Amino acid sequence: MTQRRPTAVRGYRLAFAAAVVLAALSGCGTGTPDLEATIAGQVQQGPTCPVETLDSPCPPAPAVGALVEVLLDGEVVTSTTTDDDGRFELAAPVGTVEVRATATEGLPSQDVETFTLDTGDLVEAELMLDTGVR
Repeated sequence: MTQRRPTAVRGYRLAFAAAVVLAALSGCGTGTPDLEATIAGQVQQGPTCPVETLDSPCPPAPAVGALVEVLLDGEVVTSTTTDDDGRFELAAPVGTVEVRATATEGLPSQDVETFTLDTGDLVEAELMLDTGVR
């Protein structure tokens, strides 16, 4: 005849096993890198008129609502959209990252800049989207 352990002992063993599994899993990262640097900047779009002359300059305009993404090894880590002045600010991981701006209105257009970041860095990105106006 086999003896069964008291229910309390089985409960403690189950709780202990669950704690070990949770501890092991907590050591496994989600794969998301720590965001320890900052990228801020502006996205502009141009040209804004078909003909530019000395008397009538045609400066670029802020790209309002443009999608800005930070990529690490080709994967999007974080993203935001630009404000009414075309400005943005994003936390970014350390290492070599790409900042990609994409037009959300009008012609499809993208611009990409590459940065190598260290912990605590604050870098400025200036990106330009093509409006297609000629």
